[in-house]
Amino acid sequence: MNKKIFSITRVAVKGFTILEMLITLAILAMVLFPIYEFMRQGALAWEVGENKTEVVQNARIGLDKMCDELKHAQEFYTITANQVRFWWRDINDDEIADANEILTYSWSGISGESLTRKFDNEPAATPLADYVDSLEYRYFDETKAQTAVAGNVFFLTATLRIKKTVRGNDYTSVMRKSVCARNINW
Repeated sequence: MNKKIFSITRVAVKGFTILEMLITLAILAMVLFPIYEFMRQGALAWEVGENKTEVVQNARIGLDKMCDELKHAQEFYTITANQVRFWWRDINDDEIADANEILTYSWSGISGESLTRKFDNEPAATPLADYVDSLEYRYFDETKAQTAVAGNVFFLTATLRIKKTVRGNDYTSVMRKSVCARNINW
């Protein structure tokens, strides 16, 4: 019988030198940094787009809702630069303005606060648009002359400016709409 004798030889394992490691890390950094920068710029662009979209949608939704209800006004009670209170609709068909039919849109005049909507019978106002920087109503009579008398309002113009600041960047949207109160009895 033939016996084989196995011999174990030592294999020398060569490691990396510090210079090879530094060169590898430098090459890896040169490859990964542009990828990281590309992804970071993409994330920043996405954030800018989101903020712009939010500001525009906030202004559009607030102004559209307000103007849709203002065009159904039966009678105006309070008209100021930052507030309009009016008889919205005669829901009960009784030709009497009830608390659940009188609606107020207002803004405090403090930048960053919300445009609010409130019926007289509600305990608190509901925010309609956030980040309001300015809100201005201008009221006109049927001869298109500006008026400050609630009973003379025939149509109005609402200008809403939304401003949101994120990381030192301002995102703004200004929208204006004119509304003719078509249910006013003259």
